[in-house]
Amino acid sequence: MTNPIVLALDTSSRTTSIAVTQGDRVLANYRADFDETRSERLWIEIQALLDAAGLTIGEVDLFAVCVGPGGFTGLRVGLAAMKGLSAAAGKPIVGVTSLEVLAFAAGPAPAVCAMVTAYKGDLYSQLFSFDDEGVPLPANAPMVSTLEEALSRMNDLQPVVFAGFEAGPVIENLAPVQGSWIAAEPPDCQAEAIARLALVKFVRGEVDTAASVRACYVRQAEAEINLAKGLLGSKIKRVLSRETL
Repeated sequence: MTNPIVLALDTSSRTTSIAVTQGDRVLANYRADFDETRSERLWIEIQALLDAAGLTIGEVDLFAVCVGPGGFTGLRVGLAAMKGLSAAAGKPIVGVTSLEVLAFAAGPAPAVCAMVTAYKGDLYSQLFSFDDEGVPLPANAPMVSTLEEALSRMNDLQPVVFAGFEAGPVIENLAPVQGSWIAAEPPDCQAEAIARLALVKFVRGEVDTAASVRACYVRQAEAEINLAKGLLGSKIKRVLSRETL
């Protein structure tokens, strides 16, 4: 397929971004901070973006979605939307993590450490190298930790590019190694980077289905932790037991 049309979505943070691309060309994009109305507004914004690109949902060849890590509620909203569209349209879907897409946008480089806010003062982080096509290759597993614990995995590694919205402050506080540790600017519209990475994977045949794509949470939601401790009521237990994302 030549120049497939990709609809990409990122709801892993408070900022929601959507992009429609065709090959390397961005046809339309959208970026805004959503509150608790995100689940209602998302469908409206997707339709408005397709209208702006002069397309219908049936003309989309590939759906791409960020699978996390990030905010649990936002991820579930985005995944449900894109899985539903993929299943209804009978088209493939590609799930990419928030960490690998940040690394992809910052690379290629010998080593990129991608970081995402995990709340309560922690960070999600993962280290990547790159293949010949500039696709991130995980050098270790994603983890949630303090900044100090994340950096301890790179004590002997130089140079390193830090990617993510937290990268700038990290580098500012690491004056002794600024010569070999640098920060990359995060993408203005993360959905555009998701679309580009998904396109490479699509060409390689690395696609998912609506049934197979899964969220990457890295750590359990607080409700799930409380459930394991027996601190939640039976009604909430039933809701969590039905969760499939």
